[in-house]
Amino acid sequence: MRESSVIGARRIALRTGVAGVVAALIGTTVVQACGVPGLGGHEAAKRRAGTGAISVAAAPVGQTRTGKAGVTPGLVTFKPARPGRVVLIQGKIGARWKTVSKTVQDARGQVSFTVSNPSLAYRALAPATKKDRQVVTKGVTSANWGAPTWRDEFSGRGALDPAVWTTWPTNRNDAKLSCSDMLPQNATREGGVAVLKVTRLPGAKGKKTKKCPHGQFGNAIVQADNPEHLLAYGFAAARVKFSPARGQHSAFWLDVPQSTPTDTPNYYTGAEIDVAEYFGDKRPNGGLASFVHRVSPTGKVTSVGGEFKSRHLLPRKKEWSQGWHVYSVEWSPSGYIFRVDGKVTFKTSKNVSKIGEKVVLSALTSTWEIPALNVKQLPNVTKYDWVRVWQRPS
Repeated sequence: MRESSVIGARRIALRTGVAGVVAALIGTTVVQACGVPGLGGHEAAKRRAGTGAISVAAAPVGQTRTGKAGVTPGLVTFKPARPGRVVLIQGKIGARWKTVSKTVQDARGQVSFTVSNPSLAYRALAPATKKDRQVVTKGVTSANWGAPTWRDEFSGRGALDPAVWTTWPTNRNDAKLSCSDMLPQNATREGGVAVLKVTRLPGAKGKKTKKCPHGQFGNAIVQADNPEHLLAYGFAAARVKFSPARGQHSAFWLDVPQSTPTDTPNYYTGAEIDVAEYFGDKRPNGGLASFVHRVSPTGKVTSVGGEFKSRHLLPRKKEWSQGWHVYSVEWSPSGYIFRVDGKVTFKTSKNVSKIGEKVVLSALTSTWEIPALNVKQLPNVTKYDWVRVWQRPS
C-alpha cells in the first residue's frame, strides 16, 4: 500500500475511529452486529437467527403476580427456543416503541405477559447477544371485546342471585355421587364472594352406612342455565380461591344446558369443559386439572386433558388454595385455550362443543375420593370472587 494511502487512513481515524480506518483501507462500510460492540460483519454472520410470534387475548382474563386481576394476557413464542434469553415487551406510544416489561424465555421458548392497556399495539424484542441475532416480532393489538356479555360479582350476602344461579338437580343414582346430596344452602354469598361448602349431613342423614362407610355429605353445585347466560364461543373466566382439602374437588366448568335432552343430536355435539378443577394441596404436580369430556350416542366417553404441572406458576412452597387466581378458557370453533392467571396451560382442538353451554360452579365429594376426606375439618370452603363471560362478537 502506498504511504499516502496510509497517511490518509490515519487522518480518517482521527475523525471516525477504528471503523473509519478499516473502511478507508478496504473501501467498505463496517456495520456493528445489531448493537453488540466488538463484533464485525464476519462474526455477526455466524450468530444464530430466530423468529418470534406474538398474540394478545381479546379479553382481560389475566392476573399479575401481585394479584391485580382484569389485565389482558399475551403470549410470545420464539423459534428456536433460547431458555433464559432476555425479552422486552414493548408498547407503541405515538410513533415510538416503549418497553413496558422485561422477562426471559422459558424452556419452550415462550414468554407470557400481561398488559393493562389493550388498545395499544405490542411487540416483543429479544436483544442481540454474542450468539444470537436480534429478534423483533410484528406489532399486534388486542381485539379487545370490551365489557363482559354478563358477569356476577357476588355483591352482598345471602343466597346467590336466583335470576342467574340455580342448584343443579342431581340424585344418588349417579354412582360418582352416591354418598352426597346437593344442598342449596351450601352455596351462598358472604362478604362479596360466592361461598360453596362441603359439609357433613346433619344427624342420621350423615351417618356411616354399608354403602357409605365414610359418612354422607352435603355438596354445592350451581348452574347459570338461562338462555341469556349460555356461552357459544368466547371466554369464560372466574377468580377463585380453592379449598385446600383432599377427598373432594372444587371446580369452575361449562356443560350442556339442563334443557338439552340426552337423546338429541345437540347433546352429543356438546361437551363438559372443565376449566379448572382442584383436588387439594400437597400434590406433586400442584393439584390443578383441565379436561374436556364428550359422550357419543353409544355412551362412550372420550376425554382430553388432565392434571397438569402447575407448581412452576406458583411462588415457592405455595399452594393454589392460598391465594386468589383467575382461571379461564378461550373457546372457538377450532379448539380451546386454557389459562391460569393469563398463562396458557393447555390447548386442544379435540372435543370441541358446537352448542351454547352453561357455567357451573361446584364443590363435590365424589365417591372415589371420599376416603381421603378429613371429616373433622368440615366444612370445607371454596370461594368465587367473580364470574365473567365474553361472547365472541358475531
